[in-house]
Amino acid sequence: MATNDFQTFAAGGGANVLTQAQYLALSSILANGFSAGVAPSAQLNKVWRQSSIMSAVLGQLIVNTTGQNATDDGTTATLLTNLINAISANSESVIGGVRNLAMNIATASASATLTADEIIVGSALGGLKYTLASFSKTINLATTGAGGMDTGSAPASGFVAIYAIYNPTTQTAALLATNAATKQGNVYGGANPPAGYTASALVSVWQTNSSGQLTVGTQEDRSISTVSVGVLTSSTTQSTPVALTISSAVPANARSVSGYLSLGSTSISSMFLNLFSSSASTGQQTAAGTVSAGTSLFTTFRNLQMVSAQTLFYTAGNGAGTPTFSITVSGYDF
Repeated sequence: MATNDFQTFAAGGGANVLTQAQYLALSSILANGFSAGVAPSAQLNKVWRQSSIMSAVLGQLIVNTTGQNATDDGTTATLLTNLINAISANSESVIGGVRNLAMNIATASASATLTADEIIVGSALGGLKYTLASFSKTINLATTGAGGMDTGSAPASGFVAIYAIYNPTTQTAALLATNAATKQGNVYGGANPPAGYTASALVSVWQTNSSGQLTVGTQEDRSISTVSVGVLTSSTTQSTPVALTISSAVPANARSVSGYLSLGSTSISSMFLNLFSSSASTGQQTAAGTVSAGTSLFTTFRNLQMVSAQTLFYTAGNGAGTPTFSITVSGYDF
């Protein structure tokens, strides 16, 4: 258990110390300090008690928040660092908070550069936090360790979670990727963190192609736009909400999805295609209208929340001819 060397002085109930009112009445001493001569012990004890109490409180803040000792060894560097960490940990900042984060990939590649005005990383949810300013780091899925995969190779036709990681001792930042076959935490929780990198924050969850490369796309803060991915092509009408798995287009971390709906028929027909967040028909977004034979009707949908990971629900109806119902995903937020 961490210890606090900074103890209170003259803090007992019967301590020989001025009351606060008596102390405030010493306006000349408070302004100019003690003059040469003998100072009453009660006055000195009051001054020392006030100083010691604040020292003890700050020391205990360090101990309670950081788990580090507040050591009285005559130096200030470590105490100052740990005090800054304690204040940061108790701030209102949220791990994963970013300002003007961006990552753009014009051609499928193992490498990409992620930038941000600042990123908040932390040792754990509710733990020590650090602000990384003017962040600009490159991830390379063909390597391992800081700046690459945490272990092994990048998944083929899957997703990787990308973390900003930070080494408080060396004050070094980097990116780290891990296989995101399942939902990943806001702080890196894998078994292979690079040595010394004790703080992290999830900053991206990106799709990979069959070669384990990052696919074409753009990211702003926590919103990612992708090349369109078809998730449904069907000629079957559905009167009640049917589950639609979209794991080919969005990761398990995706919270909302965007794209477009398409309707077509071999005959002139009144048609509809409803898309929902859940089986309870929440968040409905609709494409509906009369479609001429051989033509299509398109409607976009934006930021449709997903109650179940990688799953949407839909209904579809058609009045005449053989219908074609299509759903395409072109982006997601995580």
